[in-house]
Amino acid sequence: MAKTQFNTDKIKTEAVKPLFAAAGATELAVEYARGYATEATKATQAQLDAAQTRVKATQARASKVDFDTKKVQADAKARVEKLQADAKDAQAKFEARLAEIQKEAAELPAKFEAKLNEALKDLNTTYADLAVRGEKFVAAVRKDGVKAVTSVKPTKKTTAKKAPAKKAPAKKAVAKKAPAKKAPAKKAAKKAS
Repeated sequence: MAKTQFNTDKIKTEAVKPLFAAAGATELAVEYARGYATEATKATQAQLDAAQTRVKATQARASKVDFDTKKVQADAKARVEKLQADAKDAQAKFEARLAEIQKEAAELPAKFEAKLNEALKDLNTTYADLAVRGEKFVAAVRKDGVKAVTSVKPTKKTTAKKAPAKKAPAKKAVAKKAPAKKAPAKKAAKKAS
């Protein structure tokens, strides 16, 4: 009996790919969050700078006007305070949104892991089903020889019940390989007769 050799380096490489994918997704989420933070900070700073510029312009105009400068200064100060309050409000909204994005980013690996576990469960179930089927087939070939190969018939009902429609083509491909082996076996049986 031939010994099966496994390429352990390839297995190790393939085993870590999902982990790398999860790390890449997390890094991308952090990159987006930092980008949003930078943009919001720049926008807030630009608004604050614009407000300060308007205040300085207002103060310059007020100093030229011969009105009640104290009243104009008080109005300007009130405007500045209002703009500062608006800036603080915008910053609070930004921080709340950033916290929400961080929460979503933190949940992303768990969602990915759940989907990965579901896919692995389906894969393991399919693998186990194929292993059982293969074991039965090998036992039949050992027992009956060529007759077992020629008696293989497609079982559509079993395939449809055990697996979703997505997996049915993969099982049918396995079933199609058996008839390909059947043709040479029939020729060999006819030659023997």
